[in-house]
Amino acid sequence: MTIIEFLISINGVGQIWAGDGQFLGVLSTAQYDSNSIANSFGIYGGQFGMYSIFNSFGIYGGQFGMYSPYNPHCLNPPIIIYQGQPVLMVTRNTYAQTNGLPVIDPDFLANVYTQVGHSSNVNSMFHSGWN
Repeated sequence: MTIIEFLISINGVGQIWAGDGQFLGVLSTAQYDSNSIANSFGIYGGQFGMYSIFNSFGIYGGQFGMYSPYNPHCLNPPIIIYQGQPVLMVTRNTYAQTNGLPVIDPDFLANVYTQVGHSSNVNSMFHSGWN
């Protein structure tokens, strides 16, 4: 299973949590779900959302946010939880202590959920260079 296939399989049930224990949203393609990271006007997906990794001025987003996956020096980046277990770390810190978790770039994560949310044929993504 590719990382994209895995992310699609946890659509709507995977969660992202900050290094300080703050819930940062549901990994979901639902653009109007208040808990979805794909809701560009929500607190978890919007560029001004208090708990959004896409808020470049918040502590959970931007290149200087203390718990931001975009901060290349973040010591406690967000993790993705699925079925109560940590499955991925979301960070651009190439030196992060991952404890064996695979690492995913935050833009890659966002692109998967926005592309899937806007695609009527998910399988076409796999045949157009997504793998």
